[in-house]
Amino acid sequence: MKKNLFNETITDIYSWKAYWKSEDKYMPLVKHIYETNNMDFGNISTPPKSTNPVFRVGETILKVFYPFEKAIEDGGDYTAELEGLKFCKNLGINVPDILCNGMIYDSLCSFPYIVMTYIDGVEADTVFEKYSLSEQVEFVKQLRKLNDTISITTNINIPRYDESLRINHSNWSIMPESFREDRKRFIENYDFPEPVFNQGDFAECNIIIDKQGRLNMIDFASCLIAPRYYEMPFWDEAVLMEAYYGDFKNDCFYDALLMDTLIYFGGAFNIKNDAKILGIDFNSITSVDVLKNILIERVNKIS
Repeated sequence: MKKNLFNETITDIYSWKAYWKSEDKYMPLVKHIYETNNMDFGNISTPPKSTNPVFRVGETILKVFYPFEKAIEDGGDYTAELEGLKFCKNLGINVPDILCNGMIYDSLCSFPYIVMTYIDGVEADTVFEKYSLSEQVEFVKQLRKLNDTISITTNINIPRYDESLRINHSNWSIMPESFREDRKRFIENYDFPEPVFNQGDFAECNIIIDKQGRLNMIDFASCLIAPRYYEMPFWDEAVLMEAYYGDFKNDCFYDALLMDTLIYFGGAFNIKNDAKILGIDFNSITSVDVLKNILIERVNKIS
């Protein structure tokens, strides 16, 4: 039976984002989810860095995903989140436990949701800059070990990097037309290695350091099957890059970084940021070869 729990109109990604932090708008929906699952409805708050309607309710985390009826890009993937959590849990990775999940059939939309355990700790990005260099090196080594563990082949049902909608995503529209055409030709003719599991947003903000000092991984809504270099962590300290990659200023690293940039969901924005750092006219990046030279220059500036 349909409810009248969320009455705001959702038409696109912008209208969806407009309500992400609106506890009042979601309160009836949140309360209904907890009542339906016979769970205590305690104090509710919104984690400051969430990129979906995410709420802390007592000692649990509720994540609400975009409606199935709406073709909204970048809204986060309910199935991917479930599959990614289970996959990493089976590998022994510290991730939130799934307490319950399901679908709320509301009057306007159907909202998938997951309720997970709350991990008591701090986001790694809030403490990383406060670490000493030796502590940063140790953290980066732990990240590498974590990524080594999950970067394996699997047939779980999550998106792939080479789906047409990803390769041709509108994110790339900011690049010059000649570059877009060259990029497509390059990808079509490149011999990619066997794809593996990727978390999809492998960044410090998605690593929680708990009270025992353990690394916990969160947010699997963007996980996908892709070459291992789909998302390569990057630091501006040579010692940190070496801690993660070993000897990195070489052709193999440059090639991997190039392909990472060309197939990564947000690659165009990374290019724009690198051009800004180097003082390069963004519109001058008209081919893959030009981009590769820029990436090499960017890497060689690491001190």
